[in-house]
Amino acid sequence: MSELEQYRQGIDAIDQDLTRLFEARLKTVLKVGEYKKEHNLPVLDASREQEVIAKNVNRLEDKQFEEELTKFFQSMMDITKETQTKMMKS
Repeated sequence: MSELEQYRQGIDAIDQDLTRLFEARLKTVLKVGEYKKEHNLPVLDASREQEVIAKNVNRLEDKQFEEELTKFFQSMMDITKETQTKMMKS
């Protein structure tokens, strides 16, 4: 097996974990959406989004990835807001 194939296998294993964790996150997001719907709360909580990003940036061991992690979490939260909005409309 080549070095490149080994790296790709490592990425595949990480992606498998990310998929499992993303699914768990979305299931929890739907529960949050149900709570928000029941209590007439908006989907967007901008201060919470900034808190989540800052908390996770602080968890980085290698700070060179701060911009990328910020984009990653912002993209993920955009997806979860869409998911909540769809759920709340049904």
